[in-house]
Order: sequence, then C-alpha cells, then structure tokens
Amino acid sequence: MKKNLNEDILMLQYRIKRYQAMGNGAMCQTLNGKLQKLLSLQQHTV
Repeated sequence: MKKNLNEDILMLQYRIKRYQAMGNGAMCQTLNGKLQKLLSLQQHTV
C-alpha cells in the first residue's frame, strides 16, 4: 500500500504542475486538496 500511495502522490504532483502550466487554477486547487489528503494519510501510515 505504501508504494501505491507514493505513486499516487507523485502522479498528483505531476498533474498539478501540468495544470499550472496550462493556467487552470481551479483544477490545481482541486488536485491540491486531494494531494493534502494523501500526504496526511502518508504521515499516519509511517
């Protein structure tokens, strides 16, 4: 599970960078919210 969680975090970070490059701030906010949830999950599983 930990490896899968790390992969999800990396993918979200990549997608956020891509949406920022396109200037889509609303989608960046949505993905940042998901990223924060995954990061908090990661903290609890360590």
